Amino acid sequence: MSKNKYLNEIVVAAAQFDVKIFDKKYNFNMMEKMVRETVEKYSADLVVFPEASAAGYCFHDRTEAEKSAIEENGKEMQQLKKISEELNVSIVFGATEKMEDKLYNSAFFIEPDGKVIKYHKTHLPFLGLDKFVEAGNELAVFETRFGKVGMIICYDLRFPEPCRELSLKGARLIIGPTNLPVGGESHLDYFTRARACENRIFLISCNRCGDERGFHFIGRAQIVDYTGKILCQAKEESEIIHAKINLALAEEKNIIVVPNDYETHIFEDRNPSIYGSITAEINADGSLKQ
Repeated sequence: MSKNKYLNEIVVAAAQFDVKIFDKKYNFNMMEKMVRETVEKYSADLVVFPEASAAGYCFHDRTEAEKSAIEENGKEMQQLKKISEELNVSIVFGATEKMEDKLYNSAFFIEPDGKVIKYHKTHLPFLGLDKFVEAGNELAVFETRFGKVGMIICYDLRFPEPCRELSLKGARLIIGPTNLPVGGESHLDYFTRARACENRIFLISCNRCGDERGFHFIGRAQIVDYTGKILCQAKEESEIIHAKINLALAEEKNIIVVPNDYETHIFEDRNPSIYGSITAEINADGSLKQ
């Protein structure tokens, strides 16, 4: 079971709102306001915001994407780090990140002690911000005060491999900021529950709401438990949802219905020797390269 140094029983929250494109001041002030409200009302230990919540997503060119970017040690980050320390709450948000001459679609995890963890989106659709950024090259599990945590961003959820990789590395909780417009309903109808259930992990999906340059974002932030049950789900407008969870439950990968008679061991029962095609390269037509 979990080491005592980790927090197991925690209150997690997802705070979805209508992000204003290019308006970093508005967006970061809104995140600060929502963090304060969430801690005051629910005593939250973790608050998750949407993908690209810093300055929007629907950019027309690289110049616009660069205009939206923040830096890891910039003033916007300092604003949320200060609130995290003051209120003893962890905060996750999404942003375009500029690193030298490269842009990334990033998720940042801020801990109250000032530690900042980041993840670069690894699967990129040809849409908005993702047309102008570099793909991340690592699916890492991070040590946090909640134990091992993994992060994904939006489109990453469509593929089963990232969540399985993070779970095999010990993640008890996977956090997924998203920007799902109309047409992305399947992520929330099926994928969140499937990824949580098949890996027996907790999953937080925080989507944005509102409209941006002709795209309507569907909201419906979710907190899903390790059995695939949706603990709570937002509607389509700005809203904060929360739930109390016990992360230690995500460490048990065996399902014992009748001891020695009806058992499933979801990690032990895998058969990796026959999964070779999963990591094989493919041709332009989708066929496997020989």
